[in-house]
Amino acid sequence: MTALAAVSLGLGLALVWAWADARRFSLERRLAPRLRATRSANAPAPMLARVVAPVAGDILRWSQRWGRPTAEVERMLARAGSASTVARHRAHGLIGGAAGLIAGLVMGGALAAARGAGPVVVIAVAAAGGAAGAIGPDIALSRRAAARAARVRTDLPPAAEMLALAVVAGESVPAALERVAAITGGPLGEELRRVVADVRAGRPLAAALDALAGRVDEPVVTAFCDAIATALDRGTPLAEVLHAQAGDIRDRTRQALLEEGGKREIAMLVPVVLLILPVTVVFALYPGLVALRWGA
Repeated sequence: MTALAAVSLGLGLALVWAWADARRFSLERRLAPRLRATRSANAPAPMLARVVAPVAGDILRWSQRWGRPTAEVERMLARAGSASTVARHRAHGLIGGAAGLIAGLVMGGALAAARGAGPVVVIAVAAAGGAAGAIGPDIALSRRAAARAARVRTDLPPAAEMLALAVVAGESVPAALERVAAITGGPLGEELRRVVADVRAGRPLAAALDALAGRVDEPVVTAFCDAIATALDRGTPLAEVLHAQAGDIRDRTRQALLEEGGKREIAMLVPVVLLILPVTVVFALYPGLVALRWGA
């Protein structure tokens, strides 16, 4: 109850402060209703908008100050292939934090009612729930970006080989990219189709490839795009460059798998040392201890 009263008091003070801030004179606020378009029929009430909008804006600015930088969030959204915006992602984090806080308060109240826990435990559980709900969207976005990048790394060597075959067959690089993009699925196919669309819109191929490398933000993709741009600029045989890039990507993937296997091998020692070895020692020593006790 103490935590719920504190949260209610804080929300009340925030609403009063937002109301007082909304009543403050501002030329921008006075001119904004006359500069924006006519409100729709289902728009919220003016008083509700005046109370909620300042609070929401302040919360979003606070999350931008204390959360991830905007540039990093934009990079993660691009890597994940998400069409969402930074503001929407931050709003999801705020909603998740509020939901986690409410769930933590409910769980803390249940602990207080069942186990007689004090207000410190209730506040700790509520804070943990709010923090988990706030960072949940960031964790999910990072996992989506990592999974998408891994899929691109897996699909890139076959796509490079097909692009080399199309170039050897006599097609131009944009036509070869269009053919490979049409038969390649997954996130790599989406990115290649976007490159083809940029080239059709009049963007230079090198700039479109640079944009692809910036969106995916993977070293192998960056090296692949730089190799194509350099080959086109210097007149190097593109097929040989693409074959070399495909082999290099496979070598890097093999090296990454070996490194991951080494890390997993070290991680496997944790249950062996902490779980299996102590149980083995207990099973080995316990019969002797029992025999010594009975002999005594």
